Amino acid sequence: MKLHSNFYHILLACCLLFASNLLIAEEPVKTPEEIQTEQQENISRQLGVIKDSIVAANKELSAVETKLAKAKNDVSKTKLTEKRTKLLEKIDDLYLKFEAAVTGGVRISDYDKKEEKQAFDWQAEVLEVFKPMIAELKVLTERPRAIEKLRGEIAIVEEHLPASQKAIEQINLAKKAAKDKLSKDQLAKVESEWKTREEELTNQLKLLTFQLQEKLNPPEEEATSIAEKLMAFFSGRGLTIVLALAAFMLFFLVFAFFGRVVENQITRKKENQKQFIRRALRIVLKFLTILLSLFAAMLVLYVRGDWLILGFIFIILIGVAWGLRTSAPNYIREIKLLLNMGPVREGERVIYNDLPWRVKSLNMYSTLTNPALTGGTIKLPVVDIVELRSREFAAEEGWFPCNPSDYVILDDGLYGPVLKQTPEIVQLKVLGGSIKTYSTQNFLSLNPRNLSEGFGVFVSFGLDYDLQSDITQQIPEQLAAALKTEIQDCAFANHLEFLTVEFKAASASSLDLLIVALFNGAAADSYFSIDRFLQKAIVKICTDKQWNIPFDNVTVHLDKPE
Repeated sequence: MKLHSNFYHILLACCLLFASNLLIAEEPVKTPEEIQTEQQENISRQLGVIKDSIVAANKELSAVETKLAKAKNDVSKTKLTEKRTKLLEKIDDLYLKFEAAVTGGVRISDYDKKEEKQAFDWQAEVLEVFKPMIAELKVLTERPRAIEKLRGEIAIVEEHLPASQKAIEQINLAKKAAKDKLSKDQLAKVESEWKTREEELTNQLKLLTFQLQEKLNPPEEEATSIAEKLMAFFSGRGLTIVLALAAFMLFFLVFAFFGRVVENQITRKKENQKQFIRRALRIVLKFLTILLSLFAAMLVLYVRGDWLILGFIFIILIGVAWGLRTSAPNYIREIKLLLNMGPVREGERVIYNDLPWRVKSLNMYSTLTNPALTGGTIKLPVVDIVELRSREFAAEEGWFPCNPSDYVILDDGLYGPVLKQTPEIVQLKVLGGSIKTYSTQNFLSLNPRNLSEGFGVFVSFGLDYDLQSDITQQIPEQLAAALKTEIQDCAFANHLEFLTVEFKAASASSLDLLIVALFNGAAADSYFSIDRFLQKAIVKICTDKQWNIPFDNVTVHLDKPE
């Protein structure tokens, strides 16, 4: 209920936000006359700023030309000529801005460019192919690029303007300190030039600021609401993307179904060649399915004229083709594997993560199985399979040292039945009833002995040297017969398969015998009980037959004092 409540709250918030955007977008409603009047005022202000800049530049140009006519030395003429050239360029630029302000950014000079014949250049030809995409990108980024350019120009002007103002202040201080008329006249001349410079920078700053505001806050008829932008997107590029994806999915599903039908028809009769032909055909059909589906999507983009997305797809395809130069050998290995011609083949045995697996199927995601493990099925990508090696196996080969409910004993001394064994963990129920969990790899590293497949109990003990005459024949026979009699009354008597007593060795203080008792797996739950029972029975029999069990003697030799 809480999840549904949160969902409804989020949905309601989205609806309110969308409605508020619509209201905000539609709030400033103006009449066409008001919009036209506002536009005329904006254009008038902009033209006024440009006109002032042109007038100031023309005045400065006239002054420079007058000075140039009166100049006598070559150095002055060179400086004045360079200044005149810069002023002419500046006036031409101001006239172009005047023209752009009147026409809304359109310049007649843009249509006067003539094509020049050039020699064949493959780089230029490639650029020509991607020219529609670049044009789309330029259109999409035109406004932010213009805004960033204006901000950069404003930053430069704002950096130069304080320097001009500071220079004028310094000139005023120098004028107050000047004594002779010649110095004052020269300072007045320099001050006039810097004031002209300051005025130009101020006018330029006003013009750039006005243009930036125009870009940041476009006129009302150019601004569109969020709903209109969404509608324009879904009826234009959004619809194109949906149609391209639909074409791709439709062709993919149709060709995948068609490929499966063709594959079954071709491989139905020739059973001995069925597997190889099926695999080869499957790879070819998958490649053609993806290629034709991609071609269908690109055809939709071409018909709809969406050069931007189409160009991006071409770039991706070129990148993929370029990357195949170095990765082709790896793909060849993977294709050989999918054709069942590689180092891993279906139906064989492979070792992965220190566990044996049967390769059930080879595909882009291959299936490996281990029948002895719970959840013993894993899927691996072909890139992981290609590094493995498989082999044929015999039917009697095991897939794990034990099965659930088997009794095992490990090198760490723990003993008990297996409760669970999976590709990740193995759980034992040890003495006391607690559960011990191992990772599967650690469990195997402890060399588990599976007692449920049968086991042996070995007991070694010694008798006194007084029995030396009978220790090799009569005593082992009598002890074996007595042990069999004692075992008959035990619960595990029916599981005894073999029992023998043999002479083992003559040690320092005793003559050692070895008792070997073999049991089938049904007695695995009595493994330690059997060992204790045999120890107890041996002591009892030796007591009844008065056979001495010696203990180690320590003899201390003391040297006589001198």
